Amino acid sequence: MKKALLLLIVLPALVFTAKAQLGYNYHQYSMGFGVGTVKATTDVPYSTYGPAVNFNASYNLTPHTAFSLVYEFGLLTGGYSDFYREGIKAFKTTDANYAANTLLVTKAYGIIDPYYRDYANRYQSISIQGTVLFGEFLDYESGSGFGGFLKRAFSNVYVGTGIGMVYNSISDINRISPDSSYYYGGANHSNNIMIPVKLGYQYKIYNAYDEPFIAIEAGYQMNYVFGYGLDGYSDPIFTNRNYETYGGYHIGIKFNFGNVTSYRKATH
Repeated sequence: MKKALLLLIVLPALVFTAKAQLGYNYHQYSMGFGVGTVKATTDVPYSTYGPAVNFNASYNLTPHTAFSLVYEFGLLTGGYSDFYREGIKAFKTTDANYAANTLLVTKAYGIIDPYYRDYANRYQSISIQGTVLFGEFLDYESGSGFGGFLKRAFSNVYVGTGIGMVYNSISDINRISPDSSYYYGGANHSNNIMIPVKLGYQYKIYNAYDEPFIAIEAGYQMNYVFGYGLDGYSDPIFTNRNYETYGGYHIGIKFNFGNVTSYRKATH
């Protein structure tokens, strides 16, 4: 009889505690991947967007704060080839003036860059990044109507930064001046420190226990590179930037797993 009475007292408390934790729990680890486009800004005056792919593994300090190890590879291109390819798109090969028009494109590039530089960089990078969603600071549990909706919406906006290395591999480059009198210096393979800065939005999908299970995100990331390796040119006659940059838009997905712990407020 005593055991039965004790069970009647303890069981409701256990059920209440379990229910109270629903909506407060989250997984401490996640893994994911993403795809996007990247574009470089260097001393070479013209560039276009290329593809990029990233893989990431994260430790979730809270449902809104994570520290991630990110590996990425992609293609950065710029210079005469990009300019020429974009410039001749409007011309038809059957046009009698096709050759003359393409020659004008070549001459036009010579106005913005008389050195006719050109490069393709099949880079790789690895970085440690910290990301914080605004939900870490917003009281999104309170409020109703349009104001409450805005709080909940902005709670999924994130910012982040970190530090890493970019490994440059120049697969195609022009190092000879148009009159063949000068050789442009630089390295085909180099490493540079880079600082990523990112802004984006994360949409969370919850499992049956009301825990954030999948995160889909979209954002923009700019990487500040200390050095001149992105375009492969480090010649003193036209190297004048303090740093180079590359970045672009991306979408990705993350899957949460591992140990479950509780947060100080509901996760959404």
